[in-house]
Amino acid sequence: MPYPTTRYRVPKADHLIHLHKNLYLNRNDPNYYQKVINYLDRRSPEAHFRLAQHYEGEGRREKALFHYRETMRTHPSPYYYLASGSIRRLEKEAGLAESAEVPAASKDKPVIPLFLKVLLLALLFINLLLAGLFYGPAAISKVVSVWSPLGIGKAVTYESVELPFLLHIPYGTPNEEVEELLHDRAVQLSEGHPKNSIVIFGIASPVAGKSVVPLTDETWKSKAFVVAEYQPAVDDSVKIRFLQAELQKLRTEAGANLVRTALTAYKSEHGAYPASVQSLLSAYPSNYISFLPEEALSGSSEVRAFFDGSGGWVYQPGGSSPEGAFYPNVTAAAAEGIAAAAAAGDSGSGDGGGEAPEQSPWAVPYRPAALEVIQDQHVIRLTAGEALLAEYPVGLGAEGATPNGSFTIGERVLAPQGRHEGVYGAAALGMGRLAVHGTSDASSVGRDASLGCIRMMNEDIAALYPLVPRGTQVVIRPTEAAETSAHAALSARTVVPAQALLPAEYHRPSASASSGSGSASPVSAVPASSSPAAAPQNETAPGRIFHWLG
Repeated sequence: MPYPTTRYRVPKADHLIHLHKNLYLNRNDPNYYQKVINYLDRRSPEAHFRLAQHYEGEGRREKALFHYRETMRTHPSPYYYLASGSIRRLEKEAGLAESAEVPAASKDKPVIPLFLKVLLLALLFINLLLAGLFYGPAAISKVVSVWSPLGIGKAVTYESVELPFLLHIPYGTPNEEVEELLHDRAVQLSEGHPKNSIVIFGIASPVAGKSVVPLTDETWKSKAFVVAEYQPAVDDSVKIRFLQAELQKLRTEAGANLVRTALTAYKSEHGAYPASVQSLLSAYPSNYISFLPEEALSGSSEVRAFFDGSGGWVYQPGGSSPEGAFYPNVTAAAAEGIAAAAAAGDSGSGDGGGEAPEQSPWAVPYRPAALEVIQDQHVIRLTAGEALLAEYPVGLGAEGATPNGSFTIGERVLAPQGRHEGVYGAAALGMGRLAVHGTSDASSVGRDASLGCIRMMNEDIAALYPLVPRGTQVVIRPTEAAETSAHAALSARTVVPAQALLPAEYHRPSASASSGSGSASPVSAVPASSSPAAAPQNETAPGRIFHWLG
């Protein structure tokens, strides 16, 4: 009689990969990923990415870069953007190390003779004297206005080479002083570039200096609160425009509420707020947030234990509410003054001084972050109070497999591993058996084709992931709610560019914005380098296999 072929299931079978015949690989093998490349798939992006992480941890940069580049040879892949960000970070670190050796090498260069130095200084003095005679500031006026556009831009009706510059303006500087500062800097720059268009973007900063530097990162434009433009060959006026001030307030409110959402989740799980806000930036599974937002009015992400109105944030773990625990380090008078300037349409009028502002903190109400999924529109939206931060197309469950109702983000993970490689894409926001996760199958986005999860393109989930804190409430609806119809939602909420909340380390150049949404262009979920605002924590979960619906 024949023997039965059914065998009892072995619990460890989930960790075994069948190669051929009786040869298997165990996922718990320390050399698992190297064996995958040797025996199973020499181009496996997951195996190359994990090996690169391993070599980077050992300090073997060249080996890590080799495997990161091998990862990028496979596209599309959930590890493509993670590898790209890691390569940029390692190359930047290598560049900083090389630049540190340059001063030592420069000691061997020949010294310029004294007579040549004197000759050069004399010529420079003569040039400055002549420039002062022809382009003196006495003949240059200024035109100041308040400008409230959707974005930063202008129409140029003459041919000119635009030279953009960045000016750090100390937080709290009166508008009248800002105008004089921009006027003087524009005139000074024009002396060396008389035929160019000088454009200076001013950002509020805790930096004490007021020096002008070339603008090398386009993302600073979204943080500017004032722009000065001057072209001496065409116009004798320095045009100064104060940008949309209300948008800066919304950015600060949104940033505060993202952190408060994470703090509320931490307190519900641990019984109290953390001793330091940096605890929210821990490695997986305690990665409540991915970065600390900048306080937009001051341009600072510094956290203080007490309120002094100097910009940044205040964190007091003994606070009785989210509003009392974390709030902007900005006076109420400063916040109201910015709004009043925008409403009045006159940035320079007034006495510029007057009585000292009331030193009470700006009270920002707590409106937790929320994700909303509209099934019949196949879209997902991220909001924080009155700010609409992101909107992307999604794929949903076939035959109604995606349930309606309210859920909570309980897990945040980059490059999650499933039973099959890349099944959950570049990142995932878990909520029990469901998850919002990436996919490389573009055809499933915008349709009902998943097993129940909410699918997004890998570029979109990479952009959305760092903005969604742990504890975010997710509401899945069959249709748009009557009180928040598409037109009402857009009119009641202001679209805040998502990249304006992120530190500069997160920004990546993008060919085009995300189609069909009011959100910003996709950015990487991995910072290029660590900073106080950009979390250096590891948000991946190596060795863990997730079992969401898919």
